[in-house]
Amino acid sequence: MGVEFKIIQDTMRLMNPFKEFSLDEITFEIRVDPLTGETGRIFNLPYKPPDPPDISQLEKRSKDTFCPFCPEVIEKSTPLFPKEIIPEGRIRVGDALLVPNLLPLDRYTGVVILSSQHYIPMEELTPDIMLDAFSAAHLFIRRVADMDPNVHFFNINWNYMPPAGSSIIHPHLQVNCGEIPTNQYRIQMDACNRYHANHGQSFWKDFMDAERKKQERLVGEIDGTFWVMNFVPQSALPDISCIFPEYDSLIRLGEKELTALLNGLARVLQYFNGEKLYSFNVSIYSERENDAFRLNARICPRLLLREIGNSDHTYFQHILKEPTSIISPESACKRLRTFFD
Repeated sequence: MGVEFKIIQDTMRLMNPFKEFSLDEITFEIRVDPLTGETGRIFNLPYKPPDPPDISQLEKRSKDTFCPFCPEVIEKSTPLFPKEIIPEGRIRVGDALLVPNLLPLDRYTGVVILSSQHYIPMEELTPDIMLDAFSAAHLFIRRVADMDPNVHFFNINWNYMPPAGSSIIHPHLQVNCGEIPTNQYRIQMDACNRYHANHGQSFWKDFMDAERKKQERLVGEIDGTFWVMNFVPQSALPDISCIFPEYDSLIRLGEKELTALLNGLARVLQYFNGEKLYSFNVSIYSERENDAFRLNARICPRLLLREIGNSDHTYFQHILKEPTSIISPESACKRLRTFFD
């Protein structure tokens, strides 16, 4: 049947105390992801994020504790790769430094410290600032791919600030290479393979054609990258995907393609900053080689929902594995597009 944007409308009924206990009907949507078939729920609530906390106080507290990524301690506090993996022990590109990750997330895993600067505000994360770090991650992936033919899955990830799960505010990426994909990665990959087997072509081409035709969630296209608000968001506020129509692997990207990714990412971060958001997650999915697959990235805003500091993830997302979004991607897309004009 091809790409389908399926929405199931439903209604909850209650006697509303804010309307003198009259009968009230609150509508919501259950959406079906056009690739994986996973569901998510859209509530369309009149919500505005709370003001960000005092970042200067957060920065001060983080400096009062030990930061292994600051220049005065980094050489002694971060590990080295074995010489058979990275002969020089670490990878340096410009101001960025890639070191082994002490957390064994995969067979080959690294942390890329963006710069010597302990805290970089979101609005200062320009493509030039980010390029060294992403180039170091890219170089690490290519070296691992050349060294170990059994590694087929590669990802670059970013937890920016504590609401996104970062325990260190000194900005850093994480890059993982291994033989076994993570769950969400495998779900996407298997769905791509099924679609290719059933339709004789890539899901991604059909998907991009469908989004171009609808013009409801398409954000823009930058130098061969395709930017779209996700039909089924994975976060409390709508998230964004970047697709590389011509690439299935990070291995084959050049600086031009990396720069296109970072140009779009910087615009998304400008949009987040304008929405009073100060934290986000990024994951880039890559295979070694697969005609049915396309290299893609997901950028999710993260936030503490109210002044009390409650997380944007509850049992619904964490245990039931059902994402919920309180704003529709279509309404958020209109605001994001202004940063891509």
